[in-house]
Amino acid sequence: MSSPLSARPYRSKRHRPCDQCRSRKLGCQTDTGLPCQRCRAAKLDCTFDNPPPKRARLSESLALSPATIDNLPLPIHGEGSIFSGDPSQVRSASGSVESAFPSLDLGQFRGPSPESGIFLANRPPTQFVQSIDQLDHGHAQLFGASAESDPWLLRHCRFDDSGMKYFYKVHYRNAGGVPTAQRIPVHFMITSDDLSTAMKQETRAGIGEVTKEHLDCLVPREYGRRLVALFVKYVFPALPVISRSQLGLTTASHQLPELEALGKVPVHLLAAVYASALPFAAHDDYLCVLSTYRASPVQRLWRMVYEIISEEIHSPRLAVLQAALLYIHQQPTGDARFTTADTPFMWSFVGQIVGLACSLGIHIECRMWGIPAWEKRLRRRLWWAVYAEDKWRSLLMGRPPYIHSAEWDVSELDEGDFLVGPRQGFSTSSCDTDIPFRYLVNLARIAEEIHETFYTLRASQILNANFESSSELGRELLAKLNLWYSSLPENFRLPNWNKSVHGLAPYPTSIHFAYLLLVVYVYRAMLRPMARSSSPPMIFDLEEMATSPLPVDDSILDFTDTPMLESLPEVSMPDVYCNCEITLHAAEKCATILVHFTRRLTPSDFAGFWYSCEFNNATSNTLVFAHPTLGSRIGFAIVSNFLMLLLVQAPNATHAIRGKQLVESWLQVLRCQSQSFPLVKLGLARLDALQWAGLAETFVLPPHVQEVTANANDHRPVV
Repeated sequence: MSSPLSARPYRSKRHRPCDQCRSRKLGCQTDTGLPCQRCRAAKLDCTFDNPPPKRARLSESLALSPATIDNLPLPIHGEGSIFSGDPSQVRSASGSVESAFPSLDLGQFRGPSPESGIFLANRPPTQFVQSIDQLDHGHAQLFGASAESDPWLLRHCRFDDSGMKYFYKVHYRNAGGVPTAQRIPVHFMITSDDLSTAMKQETRAGIGEVTKEHLDCLVPREYGRRLVALFVKYVFPALPVISRSQLGLTTASHQLPELEALGKVPVHLLAAVYASALPFAAHDDYLCVLSTYRASPVQRLWRMVYEIISEEIHSPRLAVLQAALLYIHQQPTGDARFTTADTPFMWSFVGQIVGLACSLGIHIECRMWGIPAWEKRLRRRLWWAVYAEDKWRSLLMGRPPYIHSAEWDVSELDEGDFLVGPRQGFSTSSCDTDIPFRYLVNLARIAEEIHETFYTLRASQILNANFESSSELGRELLAKLNLWYSSLPENFRLPNWNKSVHGLAPYPTSIHFAYLLLVVYVYRAMLRPMARSSSPPMIFDLEEMATSPLPVDDSILDFTDTPMLESLPEVSMPDVYCNCEITLHAAEKCATILVHFTRRLTPSDFAGFWYSCEFNNATSNTLVFAHPTLGSRIGFAIVSNFLMLLLVQAPNATHAIRGKQLVESWLQVLRCQSQSFPLVKLGLARLDALQWAGLAETFVLPPHVQEVTANANDHRPVV
């Protein structure tokens, strides 16, 4: 069947394209006569003066001379290889190569030299700024270096002047600005949202879709404007995971956002902002009256956030990551939450957050990308928020971190990352210069180093019995902590630890507690080699003994002449006695500082955002907040454990008496402060449990520690 007259074969030898169409590698439509349609529309001369160059014959282009063949390196002829056999049989009598595989010019595989490299042609010389997060075509996820689509292949794509290459349902987006020196090509896969509809339904946690109307029923827009303002004032300085520019807050003053701006914020992020700010409603004259007569919707808001995160994680944008970071800092409910540790869900959810951040490309430096300035600032702050969560929680929960140093390259935060609105220079009116988040992130860097030095599996195995190495490494880390502390602004420092901390802002209080926790971790590791572990018990498998009985020497089971095990652990300091004494005194001084620090905490020190555990104490009417590291339940439990270590591992009676005094003082402080600040209850519960069971019944104590603790009052209840 013949084709229609209007459809001539493309690149036909009889009807070759005109000079203009061939130079642009475009189809040439001449069915209506000359000039062609494209030249007619562009008002160009439609000429055929430059015929295409003749192609070399295949046999000529692939042929190699015998001299060239002699100089080619021969492949290794292994057994079973396609090249196996007698190499002498490869050449025929005429000197030509007889092979089932054509010869190739190996020069093409040598790669481009600096003088004659392969350059990307026909690419737009410029690229317009366009958000990766707010694309209309779908959601973006990063193509990693080893992803299904090679970023070094995608750099050859014909992207348009917005960095897009469109297909049907899946498109490519070039980040722009890279590759450059030390920076790799960065591309995203833009997937249409409707492709993930079925998967969203599988993980949907609620009974149906949650809309803005549902959220407005819980929190009317006028209330929401005030809650956003409270969030910016109280939460943002410690957890800057939103874009004030996108909320219309283009100045440093904490004004109310416009209703139109709230309407553009995704439901899950807006609900998370509301829930995070609701504990501060008492600081708003309008909301404090309403909260008196209305039940708080905070738990329903957090449930809404979790349900939408579970659904939208299949097609995430930055708002999903923002909401997830706020979700892990939600307030606890019920007294049991203050006396129990986090469930494994928390650490697993942190893993989800890290994975989500990497899928969105948050871990890659974006300052050179072709995206808006507000998105660059937000991406960088989000990365450091994710990084801090991973490093703090892995240290406190004793888990291997999800983030590894070789897999991210975001530079440190500076004043430019906290600008509001268009970039106008680093002035105090347009950015926050002393935002606490920056100092907490810098402290997280040291927390990572402490974990890698002392608390990884390999480091613990190597250093647990090496006091000299542990002491040397510990001194280096303590020096870095002191250097960090000296970098704090003057208004963030406590010039004298013996003075009351009353009246200071909550952020310096949380910063100081985080600093002290890291000091505790350093001393905790330095104290490990100072005690000798007892020998492990002998293992008997009764099932195996029943099936294959072995002769047992009764003398092995005779412990009558064995030295008393109660004398362990034994502290060994014969050769490094002086260094051990210095370390012990420094550790005891650190414990003393923590006791005084906690004793002097007042309601004003908890009047701000302390991250993850937030609650409103009905008795004191004081807002109390705690990060899992920066002053949280886990942090106070760690201090309780550290003070007990000083007592149980005391090398002599003098240190045992000092350790006993520290434990008793700490116990008294926790019991007093727990009446107003429930976040200390986990530390109190851990210590009370040991007191209830009895130290001698719980630990194998050296004789001098037994003697010191035997005179203590027994607070255990009669069972």
